[in-house]
Amino acid sequence: MSQESFDERLIWLLQISRTMLATRDLDRLLELITDAFVEASEADRGFLLLKDRDTGQLLQRIGRSSSGSVITASERKISSVAKRVFTEKRPVFATDTSAQDDLASRRSVAELNLKMMVCVPLATDTETIGVIYADGKTSLDKVFTNTNQRTLEMLADHAAAAIENARMFERATNDPLTGLPNSSYYIVQLAKVMREASAKEAAGVLLLDVDAFKRVNIAAGAEAGDRALVDIAAALQDVARADGLVARYGSDKFAILLPPDSDAIAVRLRDVAERARASIATKSYHGVQMSVSIGGICYPGPDVESAPDLIALADDQLAIARARGPGEVQIA
Repeated sequence: MSQESFDERLIWLLQISRTMLATRDLDRLLELITDAFVEASEADRGFLLLKDRDTGQLLQRIGRSSSGSVITASERKISSVAKRVFTEKRPVFATDTSAQDDLASRRSVAELNLKMMVCVPLATDTETIGVIYADGKTSLDKVFTNTNQRTLEMLADHAAAAIENARMFERATNDPLTGLPNSSYYIVQLAKVMREASAKEAAGVLLLDVDAFKRVNIAAGAEAGDRALVDIAAALQDVARADGLVARYGSDKFAILLPPDSDAIAVRLRDVAERARASIATKSYHGVQMSVSIGGICYPGPDVESAPDLIALADDQLAIARARGPGEVQIA
């Protein structure tokens, strides 16, 4: 590799690293890492595997082709070399697998007809959290130089740091039971949306209270109640997936944020609220029929200066709905 191309590779690595460290969404981050590794290794496809925190097993999180498309589950078989790299914490670089006896003799290499392969550990200061793996069915007409190898190792080092940052952000902003964003994250996003909203593109907030939820805990215990909350959270996500952000706002309270849009926000709020009410009304846990009371508010509006102000007004509407009985909706 020439000095000029080496400098270009370092610039590329710096740009990729900055993008990775700025990416908080873990799934999107894993895509970025895998695509970058496939590009740098000149492979046909790449996979990122992470250690499961509960079992310690190495699990595939994503597979990507050199064109950037997702590799389906039926095509995700890879070489057992990935497990060896994870266990031994030593990378593998092979532009021609037939020239390396330890690879050529592996059944998985022969079965998959792999001609080139790269696999590097993903390691933090304290542990190996996974591996990044790439392979191809055509040998590369070159060898991996020390510079090539170091570039891929540096990419893996930066990737591991970015993954840990994304995980810490996820733990700080997500509800551990349902996996939904928590109230702190919701407030931050609401404040951001309020800055973007205008008279022509209004935003909206819904607060949802699960009626009589305590009866589930009384009837079947806290674990059954937790399972019910997870199911309710998933149902609300399905309802609002194309419309906005769903968060867990309290023990049995949820919130939905509809971002600014030129459509009539009150109509959108009513539509999402009615679909949420109908979805939860189909659910019953341990003999307890579920329903949700819902309060909604639009923004911009009078007497609103901050995100907590808007939440308080939505809570007022929720109180009006609850006063009318279970399963009611009140949109201001």
